[in-house]
Amino acid sequence: MIDEIDAKILDLLQADGRLSNAAIAEQVGLTTSTVFERIKKLEKKEIIQRYVAVVDPQKLGKPITAFVRLIIGTAPGKDYAACKQEFVAQCLAEPDILECHSVAGEECYLLKVRVATPGELEKLLERLRSYTLVAKSTSSIVMSTFKEEMRVAAEGGVA
Repeated sequence: MIDEIDAKILDLLQADGRLSNAAIAEQVGLTTSTVFERIKKLEKKEIIQRYVAVVDPQKLGKPITAFVRLIIGTAPGKDYAACKQEFVAQCLAEPDILECHSVAGEECYLLKVRVATPGELEKLLERLRSYTLVAKSTSSIVMSTFKEEMRVAAEGGVA
């Protein structure tokens, strides 16, 4: 369980992961050492999994975002779990796949990808479609983005 202070610490760190413990302590009304201990406990519980820099994909030459929905089948002599592991391994190896979600519904997977050009998207889709287990793929290219957030609302009393 986390309390309201841990929730506030998480909110502050998600807004700016470079905040010092002293700055956080000032905002939550605790000592710097107490904040340090709380953060270490949140890391140990894997509530805080890692610290990252959020970058502008356009400035890094990856202006195109697309969502790819896939249906996968099974290979002869393999069960679905083994095929799923192979597909996930392929996704992990593709640097332009930012997210890979197993989903309920008609499709099996939803991918979020970032590429530089339509040609690169086409090549990525060709690689995915050439994978023997992909039965069908559907893509949607993002025209504009109104909200893209990594922050998760933290509320006190959460497990």
